Amino acid sequence: MELAELKKQVIEKCQNSIEFFIDTFGHIEDKDADELIQPFNMWDAQREAVRSIMENRLNIILKARQLGITWLALHVAAWYVCLFTGRTVIALSRSEAEAKELVRRLAVILRNCPLIYESSEVQQGWDGPIFKATAMSIEVTWPSGPPSVFQAFPSSPSAGRSFTADLILLDEWAFQQWAEEIWKAIYPVINRPTGGKVIGLSTIERGSLFEELFTNPDNKFNKIFIPWYADPRRDNKWYEDTKAAMGDNITQEYPATIEEALEVPGGSFFPEVSRINTVTSEKMTGVVRRYVCIDYGFDMFSAHWISVDRNGHAQVYREYDAPDKTIRAACDILKDLSGDESIYQYLAPSDLWSREQITGMSRALHFSNNGIPLTKTSRDFPAGCAAMKAWLEPIEGEKSKLTILDGAAPNLYKSLTKIQKDKNRPNVYAKDPHDLTHDVDSLRSFCIWFVSPADVVEECVKREWRPDMWEDYENASDEEKELLLRKYGEPK
Repeated sequence: MELAELKKQVIEKCQNSIEFFIDTFGHIEDKDADELIQPFNMWDAQREAVRSIMENRLNIILKARQLGITWLALHVAAWYVCLFTGRTVIALSRSEAEAKELVRRLAVILRNCPLIYESSEVQQGWDGPIFKATAMSIEVTWPSGPPSVFQAFPSSPSAGRSFTADLILLDEWAFQQWAEEIWKAIYPVINRPTGGKVIGLSTIERGSLFEELFTNPDNKFNKIFIPWYADPRRDNKWYEDTKAAMGDNITQEYPATIEEALEVPGGSFFPEVSRINTVTSEKMTGVVRRYVCIDYGFDMFSAHWISVDRNGHAQVYREYDAPDKTIRAACDILKDLSGDESIYQYLAPSDLWSREQITGMSRALHFSNNGIPLTKTSRDFPAGCAAMKAWLEPIEGEKSKLTILDGAAPNLYKSLTKIQKDKNRPNVYAKDPHDLTHDVDSLRSFCIWFVSPADVVEECVKREWRPDMWEDYENASDEEKELLLRKYGEPK
């Protein structure tokens, strides 16, 4: 048989069997071996996983640490771009550095595969595919046909939105910021009747979209679990030595079962929150004071409207969440949604009073200049968390002191029910996944602020300010502005 015919048969066999492709041409880095680059000899669990992946479009993999599953997923990516023209693979990681690492590893696989050459190493007479790698992408060109592309992105709300992909790889999916926004953006990228595949892999992070998708029995995802003992080199002694070093945290990093993976030490930070304890269908009426609490950043602007009655009970009756809002836009939104409502105070965390290096102005001052005077709340994080739990603790036979109007603040309710204890400080909630913290941080500004009951006689009203009042306000410090607002009332 001629060499060209043999090569053609091998390529066809690789195209028909990804296992043959990996067994014959797959390579990984093994830092424990004498030579760094080693053939990829799949363990049984890896082989079962790749078979399952190829049989299903939507795949989510819950795994223990360091089981070579990222290498396995990258070999699926290599199979697409090395053997077929016109294929697009999108990879998403937590950070730019991790996205670059995926590109680097795929380049390792391709450099050690004789079916393809790097552009700088092409031999004379080569008529097969050629790849060129940059920091964030790999492009494979062919003698005929469109190129294939592997493009990596760091986590961002719009990552991968403009592509039509054959494969999407989400590495450490549970720890990616903006996970929900990303999923909404990228699912249409592969949602075609005849193609498109997703591989999402991660260790567990409670409260994440990854956990929600993995535990949902009705979302059509193919669930794959790979335990710590999938590596045949790991025995009971290895596990006991690891447990001695890690303590209870071992179940998160090296679970033996799905149930063990989900039993993360610490648990939910707000077990008090439930529909029975927290949600009400009756809107607060009568004499109330209305507050707005916010958490502002360019990655997310979160705001909540809260009524407080004369008995000191509070109710969240509106929320707003959106990224990429300037301060002027945020102020316009607050004013538009508040309408004719009289807002007694706008409560915000103290970081908004930090002065910018370029202008010397704080973001709080920018808010004030755009018609929203802010009240600074305490930066004491543990105290704020304790105050939240006090507000959310159900009273015997009744709901909690702070309730949420049914349907009025779904993001806040979801975040409160999903956010976990900090693994190292059980008296505060975790800051990861970061998606869950915006609404919770906003509510914390309210809970830590001392809120007096509404006056019985009349509700706080807006007033017309005279020019001298405005002059006093414009020349006042932040603290003096707060005093003037209490003295004059909120301006119309």
